[in-house]
Amino acid sequence: MPSVTLMDSVQGERPAGNAMLPTETTTSAAPPVELEKPVILVVDDSAMMRRALQRILDEEFTIVEARDGLEAWEIIQREHGVQVVFTDLMMPNKNGFQLLRDIRDSVHTRINQLPVIILTGHEDDETMKRRAMSLGASDFISKPFDPIQILARARSYAQHGETMKKLEQTRQLLASRSTIDSLTGLGNQRYLDEHGAELMAFAARQNADISVLRLSIDKYSVLVRKAGQRVGDKVLVNVARIIRACARREDVVARVGTAEFVVVMPGANAKGARKLADRVVSLINQTVYRLGETRFRMTASAGLLHSAGVAEGASDFDAALARATELLRRALDEGGSKLVMETVEPTPDRLPISLDQALVLARAGRQEDLHQMFPALLPQLCVLLEALADAPDEPLAEPARALLEAVRARLGEGAPLEEARVSGQVPGARGL
Repeated sequence: MPSVTLMDSVQGERPAGNAMLPTETTTSAAPPVELEKPVILVVDDSAMMRRALQRILDEEFTIVEARDGLEAWEIIQREHGVQVVFTDLMMPNKNGFQLLRDIRDSVHTRINQLPVIILTGHEDDETMKRRAMSLGASDFISKPFDPIQILARARSYAQHGETMKKLEQTRQLLASRSTIDSLTGLGNQRYLDEHGAELMAFAARQNADISVLRLSIDKYSVLVRKAGQRVGDKVLVNVARIIRACARREDVVARVGTAEFVVVMPGANAKGARKLADRVVSLINQTVYRLGETRFRMTASAGLLHSAGVAEGASDFDAALARATELLRRALDEGGSKLVMETVEPTPDRLPISLDQALVLARAGRQEDLHQMFPALLPQLCVLLEALADAPDEPLAEPARALLEAVRARLGEGAPLEEARVSGQVPGARGL
């Protein structure tokens, strides 16, 4: 039986007998498809060991070499295609343990999920192996190498790396469609964009108060660099728990950056918004974390924008968030661990307001603002009083007529009432 080559199995069976094969011409032939090999990083201070692995793996893989952990870490950060790392433990500058810790503590999934295979020699005792395992080593291979074992592990983990890459792409796609931050369980940027704009539009319709708090954990990147990403994540989860506990049910809370959070507080007056923001910052600053024998605290900086009534046409949530961000930056520029607040007061161009908006101001205890706006409310009030006075079998008809006469005496007949009807400033006023 004739032997079958790899090309035979890919292209199909050969024609029997003297059947003619299609003639390949230079004019119609397509260029060969270049198949990309998986990339393996080999880290060892011994050039002989690197060459040995190169000879074993070169046919199926693209080999990138590093002489120590420092050079390897630079390559991993720069070369996004690395799928498997083979590393020795004992090397100058940065050893295998340090390299492994850097890989596992990376904030980038493509790095912290890399398979890392430890190359061990006779001099490496069980204690060193257990330490490597605790740091997240994927596998161990003993020197001298068995070429078959090396190739089998490389194939297996390269396939694993490709699978993880596809899973990460899928995760990112799902995350882009989600409104929940997977780490903290708070809303994410998309959630904030949707609900923040809704709350700002509602505040504009009601001429109601609204506050936007933007908060950042001070020196978070230093914590991650010194203690690792896992510790940083635990701090973020605890901060999210503090914010959620302090926020009201109607507030929108979201994580919008690596260590930044936003709280949107609809209807909260300046005093209430400041009280909530102060409490959040204070609780974050007071929390003591313990890592082994080490105890430490984290601090927070925040910018708080309070708008005492939002005018129709001025309901730009992005602008409010940008201003809160500027206030946060000012807090950071002033040394951090503090809250900077700004209040935007209502202006005359926000008049007239509706009766619904006036009720919101009254419930909020803003009598002074209501008194300033009262002249604009009188024509609208007259429209409603007319409707009550003219309604058949209305128990309040008589008091409404008496009150209407008193209001007319102050305003004067005709023009103010007709103006209110035509403008439709009160829902249902048109056509009364």
